[in-house]
Amino acid sequence: MPARIKQFILSNNFLKNLSFFGIRLYLKYSKKQTIGRNAKIGLSSKLEGKNVIGENCSFIGSKLGFASYISKNTHLQNVKIGKYCSIGPNVISIHGTHPTKDFVSTHPAFFSTDFKNSYTKKQLFQEKPEPINKNEPYMTFIGNDVWVGASVNIIEGVKLGNGCIVAAGSLVHKDVEPYSIVGGVPAKHIRYRFEQNEIEFLLDFKWWQKPEEWIKSNSLLFSNIKKFIINTDK
Repeated sequence: MPARIKQFILSNNFLKNLSFFGIRLYLKYSKKQTIGRNAKIGLSSKLEGKNVIGENCSFIGSKLGFASYISKNTHLQNVKIGKYCSIGPNVISIHGTHPTKDFVSTHPAFFSTDFKNSYTKKQLFQEKPEPINKNEPYMTFIGNDVWVGASVNIIEGVKLGNGCIVAAGSLVHKDVEPYSIVGGVPAKHIRYRFEQNEIEFLLDFKWWQKPEEWIKSNSLLFSNIKKFIINTDK
């Protein structure tokens, strides 16, 4: 859909709500996705398949990888999510930042041209991060096989590495290493899920890129990391 038409739809509340309703029906009945009541999925959002989006969620300008799910009341914008991710309820991606030094005021009227009642005609402070990939519009990245617990807040611009876990109620303000567990406000490293050699194996093996039939036939191996490595490292 041309950007001009998208902008016109988004500028009209009736058309915007109608588009949310239409997208929800299309995904449920044509693509066989599981979409909860009152979920709002944006015109440019992408779902790879076998996804679940819970009720009262908003998923705007984002991408959801194969078999990943989002629980109810979660609100994500400009986020790229990998495959086989588990996103808990009430998770929010937080957008934009304000200056904390030098500027007399933190109010956007003094630094942002995007603010409706701004006093400046020139952008004086970078309030939004650069996209994580120059060829994509996404600002925040959640890798593959990531578990984000309930009521987590994610600051725009961070990257959550493959296999990591974010404890419920955390505030993620910086990148999270692959296969690490973080938690708290702000989120801090707790421990790694596996030994370093096991992490390296998983990052190199990339099981989430295997065909679904391979994953199904080897699913019993997923209960033990050592058994998984021994039986797949052939």
